[in-house]
Amino acid sequence: MARTPDRQLKERILDVAQALLRTQGEKGLTIRAVADAAGTTTPTIYKRFPDKESMLVALALRERERYVTRMVQRRSLESAVTGYLDLAREVGVDAYKLAAAAGVPAAALTDPDLKVSSIGMNRMYEEAAERSGVEDFALRVAETRRISNMGAVGLVIREQPTVRKALQAYARYQWLQNDAYSLRLEIVGEQVTLMIQGPAFQQRQQADLTMATAVRTLKALLGERWKPQQVWFTHAAPARLDTYRRIFGVTPQFDEDSLAIVMTVEDLETPIPSADPVMAEQIAQYLERLTERRSIELSAKVGDLIVALLPDGACSVERVAQHLGMDRRTLHRRLAAEGATFSSILDDKRRDMAASLLINSDRPLQNVADLLGFSSLSAFAHWFRRQFAQSASAYRARQAGGGRAGVLAPAS
Repeated sequence: MARTPDRQLKERILDVAQALLRTQGEKGLTIRAVADAAGTTTPTIYKRFPDKESMLVALALRERERYVTRMVQRRSLESAVTGYLDLAREVGVDAYKLAAAAGVPAAALTDPDLKVSSIGMNRMYEEAAERSGVEDFALRVAETRRISNMGAVGLVIREQPTVRKALQAYARYQWLQNDAYSLRLEIVGEQVTLMIQGPAFQQRQQADLTMATAVRTLKALLGERWKPQQVWFTHAAPARLDTYRRIFGVTPQFDEDSLAIVMTVEDLETPIPSADPVMAEQIAQYLERLTERRSIELSAKVGDLIVALLPDGACSVERVAQHLGMDRRTLHRRLAAEGATFSSILDDKRRDMAASLLINSDRPLQNVADLLGFSSLSAFAHWFRRQFAQSASAYRARQAGGGRAGVLAPAS
């Protein structure tokens, strides 16, 4: 946004005041000195700053806002890469070769501001775990994480007055950290469930990393002795549970329908002693400006809704249109303008989810069919054969035999 002449003048006045303060100290900072150095008049200065004290306050607030901006801008992938390189070396795998094979720039391993695709990060973690033989690779990376590694999201979380406000901020601004994930809170009675929706291509390592990071964040707010009531994973149980129990404090439940952390309403109301309301407001204002500038195609919103509605068996074009505040014909028309159709998006999402469920869990095919919103197992079987040119059972057996890497490639 372009600055107005008045804003430009105010900034110039503050720049001059800051220079005088730095070179001559507070005694040298007078309205007359600022006016002369800024090439303006004292009435012009007084119109914007009634006295020297108000000018000093404005300088302090400007410096604080600039600090917030600098901190928030270091936000892209710090939480995704922190600890990865060190652990890869420890377990004897070449992190840079793995990154190259996954399509992740080598610089991303050391530069937290470099944004890369979630698909690439997913591949990189899976390959590291497979080649090293360390099944809990992502969990061990997550153990080294701190809330400060979360960039902008971590900043806005830790300055909130309560855990409830912190989780609401977490859910609202999660896209800044990784826009492939979304969070929401579900409260029933005294039980609170933090639901974490990941991408269909997500595999075990990325799910483990996401969940462990979320629990580490909650421990930073609630204390290291806190533990959730339950932790849910969508993938099958691993051979060993030691690291899961150490990190989460409970034995997780596996083969669930979603990633989730269960806690209590009392946990939500816990105050955060380190909260700074002024800092929280400034960070929120900055993030809201980023949110306003964020653009998303309608087809992407439709895809997100399809993923959310499919397990309920109620994913229809009418219901999706209703969620978006439009009628069916308007939805079709706007999707057509983007070169998409509802049925093509539905098939794309179902293909991704089907591949992920068949590879990453031992769910019965009937359960997979239900989660994809099919009315019967036979309807799912016919659809799957059309999409993959083989049966679901054959696909699962083939991937288990060594062809699983192909599922990670994005649809062309």
